[in-house]
Amino acid sequence: MTFMQMLGYLILPIYLVAVLLTGWMLRRRNAGASDFLNASGALPFWVVVASFLAANCGAMEVVGMSAVAAQYGVQAFHFYWIGAIPGMVFLGAIMLPVYMRSGARSLPEYLELRFDARVRLLNSWLVLISSSALSGIGLYAMAQVLHAVYKWTFTGSALLAAGVVLVYVYLGGLRATIYNQLLQLGVIVLGLFPLLFFALAKVHRLDEITRGHGHLWQGLSFWSPAGNIDSFGVVFGLGFVLSFSYWCTDFVQMQRALTARTVSEGRMVPLLAGFGKLLFSLMVVVPALGASAVLGSRMPAFDQTLPALMVASYGPVFLGLGVTALVASLMSHLASNVSAFSALWTEEIYRVSICRNASEKHYLRVGHVAIVVAIVLSVANSYLAFCFRDLMEYAQMIFSLFGAPFFAVFLLAIFTRRATANGAIAGLSSGVCVAAVHQGLVMSHLLKYGSQMNANFHMATYTFLASFGVGLIASRPGPSESRSLLDKLVYRRETGDLRASPGWWALALLLLAACIFLNYAWR
Repeated sequence: MTFMQMLGYLILPIYLVAVLLTGWMLRRRNAGASDFLNASGALPFWVVVASFLAANCGAMEVVGMSAVAAQYGVQAFHFYWIGAIPGMVFLGAIMLPVYMRSGARSLPEYLELRFDARVRLLNSWLVLISSSALSGIGLYAMAQVLHAVYKWTFTGSALLAAGVVLVYVYLGGLRATIYNQLLQLGVIVLGLFPLLFFALAKVHRLDEITRGHGHLWQGLSFWSPAGNIDSFGVVFGLGFVLSFSYWCTDFVQMQRALTARTVSEGRMVPLLAGFGKLLFSLMVVVPALGASAVLGSRMPAFDQTLPALMVASYGPVFLGLGVTALVASLMSHLASNVSAFSALWTEEIYRVSICRNASEKHYLRVGHVAIVVAIVLSVANSYLAFCFRDLMEYAQMIFSLFGAPFFAVFLLAIFTRRATANGAIAGLSSGVCVAAVHQGLVMSHLLKYGSQMNANFHMATYTFLASFGVGLIASRPGPSESRSLLDKLVYRRETGDLRASPGWWALALLLLAACIFLNYAWR
């Protein structure tokens, strides 16, 4: 083995040691269970922004989006541009300031303040289920990466990742997760950025890269369930429902955003992260667009596209750095969902509904046990991903099933005074039922779609409409909340602390303009 090969092999172990050391160093920084699990309003601004972006740059982002690019071409950019930027601007403009002004430490707590404890509990259970399902994606993706590069077995790869994440989340809680995500984000950028040039150096014309999938909008039918995707699904299902529901109601993302110290800092978090999102889209999607031209007959399964490109393009050192970047992304995704699972169970379910008046030491122990349970469930759920063609189809199905009803109920909570707890419960329940029935009909082939992705986009739209409509109709007038309390929990345009500064709006318009320009350039 040459020195360069040895150096390439050492990069991953060094990174794993650094991750464990971070968890060890932060183990004494948590004063209580809430501090260990949420850390609300307690982190520097730059840390919050970076962690907000890093939480979205996990396995689903890096491995999943490269698979989508290899399968659907430049239409993968939809997930970054129309599927992210408008939702991030809306979060900073309206949703996040309302959350922070309410004083809630989490979104389920906000729902209790706005409605009642029943809505908080139902939302917490549904998010617990979805976070458990999503956490298995990281382990599945890691197995694909390590199999493509080192030929490791699925079970061995999953247990390695689960063990490392278990140790550092168990030691340091959310703080360790967030600070490790900063390290992971740096490693991801270093490992992926060179691939943008290595891969493109092997192709010379844009049509070689895109192979007939070089347009975002041209040739896309407005309504075509039998096609791979259609404009209706992209605009309404992805661009509105899935995008806004993810960025405005996702528990993991809001865990990070709510660690900002002030409302003005908080509303800047998604905006600044949005510029990073635009740059990240080029690093992930563009190399995968040239996968068929670079790999030829060696083209693997879609989920192995990125590691296969690294093997074909990198030398020993860059390959070691690239594999470490992928492992970092997978651990980032897994750790985010594990810490979310622990916080949900301990703070939103156990403390609220099962054991109300125990000591902080008791809740810390419960949180630690929940971390172990979350890891075990992640390993079990990782095998579910084998039922889908790629990670993003699986992930978007989960978001359509749970995220769309959440978004409908949060919109009712923030923008209407009419909405009640009974309406919120009816809206959540009916939305999940509609999505489950729709997916059952798709899987039994009674509903025909050209792809699971198109089915996801349509399902998200129908689920949102059902949740919003039922929630509104079922909101019967009851005992009215005091006006002063409702004023803190709903959006009022004339409220001074909800008005963004001219500088914020200038940045928001710049971000939206960049998104529109990219859509036009790749139309």
